Amino acid sequence: MLFFGVVRTGKWISGFVLVLVLVPVAIVRADSQPKLVLQITVDALRGDLPGRFYNVIGDGGFRYLMEQGVNYTNAHYQHANTETIVGHASLATGTVPAAHGMVGNVWFDREENRLVYNIEDARYHLLTASAGVDQQAEIDPTQRAAKVDGRSPGNILTSTFGDELAVHFAGRSKVFAVSVKDRGAVSMAGHVGKAFWFSKASGEFVTSNYYYDKYPAWVNQWNARKPALAYADKSWELMCKPAKYLLGDVDDRGWETDFAGFGRVFPHAYGDAGDELTLDFARILPDRRRWSKLSPRSC
Repeated sequence: MLFFGVVRTGKWISGFVLVLVLVPVAIVRADSQPKLVLQITVDALRGDLPGRFYNVIGDGGFRYLMEQGVNYTNAHYQHANTETIVGHASLATGTVPAAHGMVGNVWFDREENRLVYNIEDARYHLLTASAGVDQQAEIDPTQRAAKVDGRSPGNILTSTFGDELAVHFAGRSKVFAVSVKDRGAVSMAGHVGKAFWFSKASGEFVTSNYYYDKYPAWVNQWNARKPALAYADKSWELMCKPAKYLLGDVDDRGWETDFAGFGRVFPHAYGDAGDELTLDFARILPDRRRWSKLSPRSC
């Protein structure tokens, strides 16, 4: 079974979250329930865009989901603020921000008399030293609002799909969430799952001691390969010829911003490393053999 979530949070497609839920095989009838649930949540991908660009997408990916899966073309959400944490938490919990509590990427805390970051938690710390937010280099202002490097789902007030599945199977289900963004992984992992996110400071996937006292060996092995370094001297090139894109002939517009030095036209200074690293890390999760055949499609 594949759950595909689309969250509208603005103009840019900034990354995706993979949530892997493994259901105990011994207590699942093969003809009635799935053994694996994979939820892919794409940040900032507006719901109409897969259909709008349908003529240029490959045979897999969105086309496969739209043709072989259940495609909801008239789905709506009941909240106005479409920031990352709001949409992700709503998808994870099935309820509205007023109930799950994640009303924005930041909010004003009257007790602390300051803006707080949605998942910051002073009770827990990152397992990797110096892997927190670089206040000088970070381009996300909401990340810079955090005063501690600790992260947890403590501010999420309701249970998530993964939480409920774990309770239903008495803790035997395995729930993992992987994302470039910490808030993407933490919200989708829920309270009982394991969350990993990419640290731009260390070039590794990290987590906090809310989830583990120390890294499992398979995490250390992946980080030791330093796969992010493979993108150091590469640029983001178009996958297809410009003519194949709906707006391929208007890449440069005067109102565009050279955001964080990425440049206004292709090729850009950096590639889609975040998405590729997320998928590469997700492949090494426990019991990965059941789903590790995911691969990108070409034109």
